[in-house]
Amino acid sequence: MINWDAVGAVGEMLGSFLVLVTLVYLAIQTRSISKQSQAEARYAFVEAMAQVNMVIAQSKKTASVWRRGLESIQELTEDERMQFFMLVGQCMNLWSVMYQLHEDKLLPKEQWLVVRNDIASILGSDGGRYFWNNGGAAAFDPGFAAFVDAELVKSRRPYDMSKMTDVSHDTTA
Repeated sequence: MINWDAVGAVGEMLGSFLVLVTLVYLAIQTRSISKQSQAEARYAFVEAMAQVNMVIAQSKKTASVWRRGLESIQELTEDERMQFFMLVGQCMNLWSVMYQLHEDKLLPKEQWLVVRNDIASILGSDGGRYFWNNGGAAAFDPGFAAFVDAELVKSRRPYDMSKMTDVSHDTTA
């Protein structure tokens, strides 16, 4: 005679095992998708920053506006200030997206370090602070704005782009 209780117990054990196998498979798939999402976020950041950098690099006039705006916003004409603010605003739009990707754990911490250094360096400049303090902060979500404010309070600038172009500050000699 067949013991239906034993058959049921074996069936439950088999079902539990299959659920466990399915969960392991899903965990592996989720991890793979997460890594793919991180790679896509990295690529999108590099592409977007390359576009902004190319706008600056392709024109001596634009590069001059960028450099002089970083050094001193007062050196720029009204039209040049508008151009400088548009360039900084474009960077800020990118950085705010990268901030959200970082918060969502989709941007690797190594890539986030690059973004954080850019934010501190560009917004820590004379022109960057002017942009941020005179309307720039209000254009972004409160979480990102609070993060930027905290970075600016630290007064930490990992690099100074305007000094990078001045060969009299050469530190390799």
